Amino acid sequence: MALQFRSELLTKTTRYSPALELPEFLVDREGNFDRERTIERLLSEEYGKLDTCGVSVSVAEEKLREPASYAGKCKKHIRYVFTLAKGERSASFPVDFYLPRGGENCPVVVSLDFAFNERHCYCPIEEIMEAGVAVARVLYTNVTSDDNDFENGIAPLLTDRRDPHSAGKLRIWAYAASLIGEHLLKEGYVTRERLYVAGHSRLGKTALLAAALDTNFAGVHSNNSGASGVSIAREKGGETVEIITRVFPFWFAPCFASYANRENEMPFDQHYLTALIAPRKLSVATAEEDTWADTEAQYLSLEAASVIYEKLGVMGLDPEVGLMTTGMSSDRGQIGLFMRSGTHYFSRDDWRFFLNFIQK
Repeated sequence: MALQFRSELLTKTTRYSPALELPEFLVDREGNFDRERTIERLLSEEYGKLDTCGVSVSVAEEKLREPASYAGKCKKHIRYVFTLAKGERSASFPVDFYLPRGGENCPVVVSLDFAFNERHCYCPIEEIMEAGVAVARVLYTNVTSDDNDFENGIAPLLTDRRDPHSAGKLRIWAYAASLIGEHLLKEGYVTRERLYVAGHSRLGKTALLAAALDTNFAGVHSNNSGASGVSIAREKGGETVEIITRVFPFWFAPCFASYANRENEMPFDQHYLTALIAPRKLSVATAEEDTWADTEAQYLSLEAASVIYEKLGVMGLDPEVGLMTTGMSSDRGQIGLFMRSGTHYFSRDDWRFFLNFIQK
């Protein structure tokens, strides 16, 4: 039996058919949500599988002076260099860790980021420090490039694209996020109850995938993640499976492209991914003008995932919340949702909602 949405939600938009259904969740013999089978299906059919056999990881540390632009709010700035090696090959990527003053035992966010210059800054360090939250920031293209080249960065150590189920770039970036979180736990900067991961757009997809696979993370903020992120694929507006696999085939397992224009035939949808966060915190930000990501498709995915939260004894998305309008937010349950005005961007308003949500 497939999952069916509450009819009153679907009548609020003319795009979705009243009979819209999603594949039922995978369960074990006792009827409980089956995490392992769900992960296996998503990796095998969409994101791809890593081969970490024989891969070693080492971390070097370099203490840096705090930049003046952080107004004295940063107590410690450390650059970690992660090096992965396999056989005669190795690759490294840097991570900048910022600890706020008075930030002992504070939440820590692994922030997957685009560019470190101010014009493209999606990670407002000063505001995050002021909120009493530490952040480990990694430029995603330092892990491996955002293209079809699988011979740079750590990619050639982890995937062989001749395999139709091999890992795409989203899976590789998510793996790097997990390595960062694991190291911060080992160093004693944070506990599992306060470790989070965040990202925007393709990195919102990545952050969601990282937290879904790695329960070291207490939660995740997925910002405007859209297709192959929070948004369900069935009847989705904006970016579709056909478009995303044609433009960005390297993000996914090669076999995922077979579902182009066949979303209703997929034996899964993105509610599988959002449900894997349960019962942990899932923070989602959407934007009024971000039609490519499709705010309604994201909402419906969260409503579906809430079924699993409820089975685990907690509230997912507040059941009193309907399809959101601009300026609305909900943070009563373990799923927080915020819809702001504006376009596809990781704004300070998005950060503010997320930071408040994880510190409630």
